[in-house]
Amino acid sequence: MPESQRQRKLKNFFINPAYQIRYIFWLTSSGLVLVILNAAIAYSYIKENYLTLVDLSPMTDAARAQMYLELRQLILAISSVSILFLAFIAILGIFLSHRTAGPLYHFKRVFEDIRSGNSNRRVRLRPNDEFQDVARSFNEMMDQLKPKS
Repeated sequence: MPESQRQRKLKNFFINPAYQIRYIFWLTSSGLVLVILNAAIAYSYIKENYLTLVDLSPMTDAARAQMYLELRQLILAISSVSILFLAFIAILGIFLSHRTAGPLYHFKRVFEDIRSGNSNRRVRLRPNDEFQDVARSFNEMMDQLKPKS
C-alpha cells in the first residue's frame, strides 16, 4: 500500500482529533482509575496474606525467597493484564469516537454547503454511525423547507 493511502486512512480515522483524543483520554483515564483501585485492593490483600503465611510458617530461606518470587510474578502478571486492558480501552475509544466524530464532521460539511447555497444537500450516514435520528429529522426539515415546484 502506498504511503499516501496509508496516511489518508489514518487521517480519516482521526476526523476530529481534538474531540477524539479527549474522548479517548477520559475513557482510558476511567479505565486507569479502575485498574489502580483493583490493583491496590488486590495487592493489599495478597501481600497481607503472603506476609502472614511466610512469617508464621516454618520454612527455609530458599522457600521464603520462592514465595516472594511468586508474589512478584503474580504482581507482574496482574500489571501486564492491566496494561493490555488499558490498551484495549484506548483502541475501543478510537473506534467509538470515530462513530460520533464522523457523523458530526459530515453534518458540519452539509451545513457549510447549505450555507453556501446548495439547499439540495442532505445528511447521509453510514448504517452503524450514531445520530441517525438527527440526520433523519434534519433531512425531513430540509425537505419541508424546500420550495415546492
